[in-house]
Amino acid sequence: MRKLLAFLIPFAFFATANAQVNPLKVTEKKLSNGLTVWINEDHSQPKVYGAVIVKAGAKDCPNTGMAHYFEHIMFKGTDKIGTIDYTNEKPWLDSISAKYDILAETKDAKQRSIIQKDINRLSIKAGEYAIPNEFSSLITTFGGTGLNAFTSFDETVFHNSFSPQYIHQWCELNSERLMYPVFRLFQGELETVYEEKNMYSDNMLMPPAEYAESKIFAGTPYAYPIIGSTENLKNPRLGEMKKFYNKYYVANNMTLILTGDVNADSISDILENTFGRIRSGNVENEQPFKLQPLKDLGTMKLKLPIPIVKAGGIIYRAPIDRDSDYNAFTVALGLLSNSSKTGLLDSLRNDNKVMYAIAMMSPFKETNVVGVGFVPNIPFGSRKKAEKMCVEQIEKLKKGDFSDEFLNSTKLMLEKSAQESLENIDNRANIMTTAASHGLSWDRVLDKGKDIAAVSRKDIMRVAQKYFSDDCVRAIKTFGHYQKDKVSQPGYSPIKPKHAGEESEYAKEIKAMPTQDIKPKLVDFTKDANTITLAPKARLYTVKNPSNDLFKLELIYHRGTDNDNRIGDVAEYIGNVGTEKNTKNEFAKAMQKIGSSYSIDANRNKFIITLSGFDNNLSASLKLLRELLDSPKADKKKFNEIIKDKKLEEKTAFKDNANIADIMSQKIMYGNNSIYIKRSCAKDYKKIKPEDLINLFKDIQNYDLSIVYSGKLKDSEVENMIKQEIPVDRSKLDYEPVNYKLERYITPTIYIYNNPKARQTVIGSYVNMPQMPTEEDRERLELWGNYFGSGMSSVLFQEIREFRAYAYYSHGYTQMPPLPHCANYPTGFTSKMGVQSDKSMAAFEVLDSLYKNMPLREKNIMAAKQSEINSINNHYPDFRSMGSTIDSYIMKGYTADPNTAATSIIAQLGFGDCKKFYDDYVKNKPIIYYIVGNMKNINRDSLAKYGKVIEMKKDDIFHK
Repeated sequence: MRKLLAFLIPFAFFATANAQVNPLKVTEKKLSNGLTVWINEDHSQPKVYGAVIVKAGAKDCPNTGMAHYFEHIMFKGTDKIGTIDYTNEKPWLDSISAKYDILAETKDAKQRSIIQKDINRLSIKAGEYAIPNEFSSLITTFGGTGLNAFTSFDETVFHNSFSPQYIHQWCELNSERLMYPVFRLFQGELETVYEEKNMYSDNMLMPPAEYAESKIFAGTPYAYPIIGSTENLKNPRLGEMKKFYNKYYVANNMTLILTGDVNADSISDILENTFGRIRSGNVENEQPFKLQPLKDLGTMKLKLPIPIVKAGGIIYRAPIDRDSDYNAFTVALGLLSNSSKTGLLDSLRNDNKVMYAIAMMSPFKETNVVGVGFVPNIPFGSRKKAEKMCVEQIEKLKKGDFSDEFLNSTKLMLEKSAQESLENIDNRANIMTTAASHGLSWDRVLDKGKDIAAVSRKDIMRVAQKYFSDDCVRAIKTFGHYQKDKVSQPGYSPIKPKHAGEESEYAKEIKAMPTQDIKPKLVDFTKDANTITLAPKARLYTVKNPSNDLFKLELIYHRGTDNDNRIGDVAEYIGNVGTEKNTKNEFAKAMQKIGSSYSIDANRNKFIITLSGFDNNLSASLKLLRELLDSPKADKKKFNEIIKDKKLEEKTAFKDNANIADIMSQKIMYGNNSIYIKRSCAKDYKKIKPEDLINLFKDIQNYDLSIVYSGKLKDSEVENMIKQEIPVDRSKLDYEPVNYKLERYITPTIYIYNNPKARQTVIGSYVNMPQMPTEEDRERLELWGNYFGSGMSSVLFQEIREFRAYAYYSHGYTQMPPLPHCANYPTGFTSKMGVQSDKSMAAFEVLDSLYKNMPLREKNIMAAKQSEINSINNHYPDFRSMGSTIDSYIMKGYTADPNTAATSIIAQLGFGDCKKFYDDYVKNKPIIYYIVGNMKNINRDSLAKYGKVIEMKKDDIFHK
């Protein structure tokens, strides 16, 4: 056996949380095999984000889907991980590989069926040696959360967060995974990819996007879908896939990213002895490709199943992020449309000339396009006129027809955005991933703000004239659907690994490696934020910004959509109107001039105004915000936009299968308190006036108020500025929490919704449970919920996706209202899975059997325990969210971090607690199911065996 690195565990390697480092510094290392490592130290949160970037994506295997296949295969283990005996397993796997290559050459349907059945037979034999999901279980054991991967056109990235004391185990596991992957349980994973394709087919935006890419990038690898063609999905060549792995999965074609609570100076040996073992290879330079002129394409007609709405767009070529024009073009786009809604295109909407207008750039490595999209006012707006107005705004860029003030303020906002994107570990990891994959140095990333500041009017005019040229293609929306490829269920017998929940010898050895026992970090209400009383019903939380000179300030009025269903509309409306003194455009530009921006949002319990900018302009920003608080101006046209948006929502809500499932889920759990039933609809707005929303906004300001500030200014300065500019004395009314009770059911019931156009069926479940009035009760529910439905080692994932390949996703969640206010409220559990239509009944029957006869695997239950501990640690708030997190806990009635009890209770729970909870509250209890999809493939008589069948219609679940 390859020797594990137990000798690499001196505890001196652990990063110290109090170390003072520059959180923007990235240390670049080159291992002996050529693998590049980027390490970014940031000890503000007790976690590390680790990612391995393989610089090979869909463009390196056009239309085959091989890069995406590898994303899936890399979770199946190696010759040591995920098997009890690879020596005896390997001949079966080799036979399977050979059969797939034969299948790809076989056209005769009868012969293909014979080969597929033989593959199924071989797969069942090979499955006798497999330990499913052992890799993910080990990641969980060693502090991991969020284990996932993604494939783009340009790269494949494997990533997760983990607790810093497990840095050596993480490196060992992930390097082992890259060196010796095994095509284990491939047949089931292949069907899972079918399910993923079906899911994308049901998304109404994905087919037109893929069609547009096929035209725009014709003749290049970007013209094909990432997931590959249906024909190639049906005919995978494992021999070719191994060649793909051997070519691209080499050290000098990879970058390792580590960002967070890690010490760059003390892990060199660990990296060299783990990732340094990966073989090197000769990766050819990418061959340039020629792009055809866009103007030769004619007008593209993109089908969308949305009535009434007209829409169009113009697509132009754009610079890639390594191009010298990129920063100037980024500023040009900011002048057209931006998050502050001050752009030239934004002004068309602000002035009610169009319903929507925006410019967006694609994120590709080797070629880019920018799309200018627009929606004319409905129902009678002209698409041609809307396009003409957008083109006129673009012409202003070409001519330099914009003020210096507008240019400078746009650049200031882009500089601010560049700084904000680097503030926390997760966002910084995303920036690092893109930069490393695209061949950008970290210094270039850090210089972005400076480079943007240097952009001149001449630069804008030059890039606008260069890229917004006659070489463009127009796109128009037409009503319709794209034909969906049929990928039928092949009728395989499920693979039932005998060794689920067992351990390989490798797992035993890596678990023997010494580790430091560090408890999860918890939020301290008194130390992690300073609390200042501003008024009897208003308080301020302050948190220091260790990163830059930017502030974020949130006004959180404790009044939400559960209190009044119009409050969400108030947030949208106030965010789009001006004041008695300034129009919306003038007001947003005044904010932008000083580098500030604002947004307004609402949820079930809160109305939130977020203000951000530079600390030296906090006072000026607050003065402007006061203008909006005191004197928002009623705008009939913006009011009518809300009505139009509601009508559009009502027309499109049932076009997407996943969206219908969410609507059904709400109805099942909350009955007539569903957010979709309590929503305000277009008809409701015939009874009110624009002034009613203004008055409601002013009424919201009378309720309990929390203000959260994060920045560098002294608390006393912030307090004085707020008292001078924010009317905190208006807040005199108590917070009125509304917590709707989960529905109780005494009879098993299956609710169905027929969606004939769906390729995939969504099957959900709901189990109502009694109150869990103590922390111990709730931790038992959490343990069972994690074991049954959360993560790759859960019962739902293993039994439905891994063993039987019935679903692309299969997961569940506990439903628990806050303990202090709702100790006597019922609790529950929900699950959801996406299933190919012709597998629906089989998947449903398995789901029901799992509730009635849940398999018990002790090691998976232990993994479920560890998963909760990991989640507590790895979700410790960053400095921007700390104050609002504390406020949220306090408003729910907690006097300390609610995870405090969990960390001690969960450690005492085990196999017996999970089994007892299942026996007491789940087994033999009534299960409520909902099924959304094409009911043609579902036998309703068979469903009746499991409970009363009730067919739902739109009006039963959605208020319109």
